[in-house]
Amino acid sequence: MLIKMTKRATQDEVAAVENKLHGWGYKTGKMVGEEITLIGVYGDITRLPTGEVQEMGGVESLIPISRAYKRAAQKGAPGNLIHQRVRVGEVEVGGDDITVIAGPCSVESEAQIMEAARIVKEAGGKVLRGGVVKYRSSPYSGWEGIGSRSDDALRNGLNLIVKAGRAFELPTVVEILDPGDVSLYEDLGVDCFQIGEPNAKNQALLNRLRDTPLPIIHKRGNSLDMEAYLLWVERVMALGKENVILCERGIMSANKYTRNTLDLGGVAAFHYQLSCLPIAIDASHGTGLRDLVHPMTLAGIMAGASIVLVECHPNPLIAKSDGFQGLFPEQLKHLVTACEQVWETRQRLAPLYVPSAVLERDYETRVIEDKRRFFGAR
Repeated sequence: MLIKMTKRATQDEVAAVENKLHGWGYKTGKMVGEEITLIGVYGDITRLPTGEVQEMGGVESLIPISRAYKRAAQKGAPGNLIHQRVRVGEVEVGGDDITVIAGPCSVESEAQIMEAARIVKEAGGKVLRGGVVKYRSSPYSGWEGIGSRSDDALRNGLNLIVKAGRAFELPTVVEILDPGDVSLYEDLGVDCFQIGEPNAKNQALLNRLRDTPLPIIHKRGNSLDMEAYLLWVERVMALGKENVILCERGIMSANKYTRNTLDLGGVAAFHYQLSCLPIAIDASHGTGLRDLVHPMTLAGIMAGASIVLVECHPNPLIAKSDGFQGLFPEQLKHLVTACEQVWETRQRLAPLYVPSAVLERDYETRVIEDKRRFFGAR
């Protein structure tokens, strides 16, 4: 259940409601918007004395939530949705600006990741990404990452990308595979964890990440429908974690031309109907073809994404992994410029979007009359 506070509710009134709920044994989560505050109530709400809550100072209404992913679910009323904002280092994502997170598929050497960081910075990217240990389904697939051979190698790889990020004032996003490595990533200065597609349902890893203060980019598993995916995201958030970012990176389909099928309808559903969380679009994995990354990224922004996750390399032709989908430096620069322009267009057009729920009540009052006018029904 959500408790919607009035626009005039004071901090003391909000605290009083939370304290009352805690006294009854409920856990709460709070989302503070520009105009209103929502308090999430977690537990068996069938025993909640709703009348007493409704009469408390500053309470406007109680909103039942039917979705199982209560923390990840959309907040606010149609036409006035509330979306979470998340900080990655010093960069706020999911807010008023588009954020480009770019870098190579994997860290290959100090010279390579330093050059990649320079390219990202000069192109206008805000965050540096790069893998240190790569997930491979086959032991014969080749490169498994600079940090895959030993604990010392993992430490060295993490140090390289953190060093590159700090040299160019870019927060860092690094994929993690093993729950036992969480503390090491934290200690060495990584700014954000990435859950890759193969680990979208890794229960042990997701449970462990509940405890980290660092933000999480959770990529959708390519076989998960939208609500199943949000339930796995809910696992990370279940004990109160809020700084989670969704990422659409393509699903399996009958299409064989692209690496995956980028689900733009899913992006729109997450943003407008299903979730309060910021959404990233990853057209690099969604298409697997560098020449399709540009148009599909822009489409993803218009669909509802506010974060772009993209692979680039100083020279993709010699990349040790996923070079076929990594952008050339010139392509990244043009993509960032295009993203900014499309974002401005989306912001300008946003007022033209009218949710059906805003209109339906008026039209329901006209059903009988309209049936008579159009069909002669009585």
